[in-house]
Parts: sequence; C-alpha cells; structure tokens
Amino acid sequence: MSVVKDKVVTLEKLMTKVELLETKVNVQEESIKTLTSEVTVLKEKVNQLEQIQKGNAIRLYGFPGSNDEVGLATKVYDRVLKPILTAARAKGDIPTVPQINNTVEGVFRAGRFAAGSGKPPPPVIIKFSSTSTRLAVLKNKRSSMPAPTEGEKAAGIKRFVIAEDLTTPTYRKLQELLKDDRVVKAWSIGGEIWFVTQGENVRPKKVRSIFDPIDKILS
Repeated sequence: MSVVKDKVVTLEKLMTKVELLETKVNVQEESIKTLTSEVTVLKEKVNQLEQIQKGNAIRLYGFPGSNDEVGLATKVYDRVLKPILTAARAKGDIPTVPQINNTVEGVFRAGRFAAGSGKPPPPVIIKFSSTSTRLAVLKNKRSSMPAPTEGEKAAGIKRFVIAEDLTTPTYRKLQELLKDDRVVKAWSIGGEIWFVTQGENVRPKKVRSIFDPIDKILS
C-alpha cells in the first residue's frame, strides 16, 4: 500500500506541475496575442501616416520613358494632365486649366527606366499643387484619358492608367484582392480599399485592416 500511496502522491505532484505549466503557456499565449495586436495597431498607424503624406499624389502607369528624362514633368503635363484638365474645365469641374507650375509640385519615376529591357516603364509619381486639381484629374481620367499614339503602341504601351499613390502594404493588399477569384472588383478611395465579391445584390465592403489575411477580409 505504501508503494501505491507514494505513486499516487508522485502522480498528484506531476499533475500539479502540468497544470502550472499549462497556466504559464496560456499566459504566454495571451501575451503573444496582445503583443501581436499592439504591433498590428502600430503598423496600421504608420501606414495611415504614410498614406496621408501621399494624399496629394497619384501614379501614372504606362507613360513611355527614355534614357534622358529631363523635362519629364512637362512631358507628363502636356501629354496626359492637360487634356484631362481641359475636359474637366469644359464640364465645369475647375474654373480654368492651370499652367504646369500651378498644377504639379513634383514629377518623378518610381524606379529607374531601363531602355531595351522589355519591361514596362516604372510608374510616374505626380504630386499636385492643390487637392482640387488632383480630384479633377481622378474624376475625369476614365472619360478623358488620352490614348497612346501609334508609335507608343508600337513600343508596347497599351494604355495610360492613373491611380492613387498607395503605400506599399496597401497596394499589395489591393493587388491580392484583384487576383482573388472571389472578388468581382476592388479599388481604392482616399487610400482605403473597397471591394465587391461574387453574388447577387452584394454591396461594396471596406477593408478594415490591410494587415488581415485575405480569407478574413473576405469572410
């Protein structure tokens, strides 16, 4: 009986240790969850601040490049921005078509152009002088975007595309949604992503956190 009793006592001690270990593990898991949540919140705040800094800019895709990009701002203004702003003026969206020095603060490539590489030219980032001009361009881009010339088409330029200048995490999440078969369409407004999924009478939904997994966003 003594031997059995000793074994029971030993077993009880082991069970107590196991319970203590399980408690510690649970506490650690909760701490990890809390820290993970706090990190996500910080990442979201940093991303929001970066997006605010990009609030007066857009990206122009498909604009042809050259080894010598001196005068890029003038080329972009004359080739793309001015025609769109002229259409905006005709519709009454803006009072006048602003000159280039009153339109943009800065124009530059988001990467180096490599002639003869066969790759599409890097997008052009355009920072506007005023919010109203930027909004006029975004509003009229679809209906008044100039088409590429025959020479530009021969060089592989299919079309010009204007989009918001998104942060890298936001852009990646938007592309992830666009590639998902469950998503009919996705777009950004003011740096926030909206999307529509398959189904009848489906209303647009906003991505609450770009750091959520795609399945959680679409659930």
